[in-house]
Amino acid sequence: MAIRPSIDAASRVSPELSRVIEALVNDPQREQPLMLENVRADLQQTGLQWSRNGELLHPQDRTSLLIELDGLIAQYGGKASAVDFVRR
Repeated sequence: MAIRPSIDAASRVSPELSRVIEALVNDPQREQPLMLENVRADLQQTGLQWSRNGELLHPQDRTSLLIELDGLIAQYGGKASAVDFVRR
């Protein structure tokens, strides 16, 4: 059973990871609710990543996001709703 994120769960997410999650949550082609494990799979599968400013992210930037995401999955579970981790 996954732990339900606390009210401040989004505040534990970096702005960069929050933007990635938000983009995936808002994907009009997504039919299923987005879980943290889906975010990880999508992030790992994508080849090139672009920042919000249109800059190419380096592989170490993507790896950093995966490490951060792994920590969230360890704490909240892979089935945790990704939308709870979008910074408002």
